[in-house]
Amino acid sequence: MDNGKLAEFITGLGRFNDYGSTVAQTKKALESECTSYLNQENDDVVIFSDCLKAINKVLNLEFEVSSIILVNSQFDGDSDEQPKNPGRLRDGLKYPHTDKIMVKLWPGDNGTVIHEPPLQIEKSDLQKIVDEWIHSEKDEVEAWQLFAKLACLQPFQDGNKRTALISANHALGRLESQNYIVPPTGRNFNRFMTELLEYYYYSRKPNGSNALNNFATFASTYGKLNGTNHAITDESKKE
Repeated sequence: MDNGKLAEFITGLGRFNDYGSTVAQTKKALESECTSYLNQENDDVVIFSDCLKAINKVLNLEFEVSSIILVNSQFDGDSDEQPKNPGRLRDGLKYPHTDKIMVKLWPGDNGTVIHEPPLQIEKSDLQKIVDEWIHSEKDEVEAWQLFAKLACLQPFQDGNKRTALISANHALGRLESQNYIVPPTGRNFNRFMTELLEYYYYSRKPNGSNALNNFATFASTYGKLNGTNHAITDESKKE
């Protein structure tokens, strides 16, 4: 196990939840098996620990619906960023107070523009995404599309982007090879999130596939390790 690459993956995944520890701190925590090296003032310890649990659970399994659910079920650390019922598919009709989700996208002329995913999630919704992956080219662009589809669906109460990132790497075989796909850093992360939210907005509109392709193309260009345990930035891409 290359702890440098794994540390970069964890910090990349944590970027969705303001993970504050550096790659060096995360690597030290991995090498020493001690979380005291991590930032203790936020949710870094929980994100770190639950990410490792999720990877270890699915590493030797086939990518399928049950593996996606298994990833989210490991997000059971003590944090407000965690699902209240890890691994349970959302049911906004039965549990409206916890399972009805609205994602804020951007300010609009008539208030905040929101994305409302389906109220109820069935295993068949995940199976559709898995089947689309099975019949795809199974490359990095398709893996980022898988990530976006899972994140947009919001199948769980919380931890959906983290679940989607681990699952996309699992599907692509990158949890084993450690040639991870990760969100980019710096201003490219802002663009990454803008493109993702654009897809959320257009996902159920006629041009949803264009938004999905735009996101996946950008993410596959900048969302990977460059061989030195750092996500690609504008500067390193130019070299």
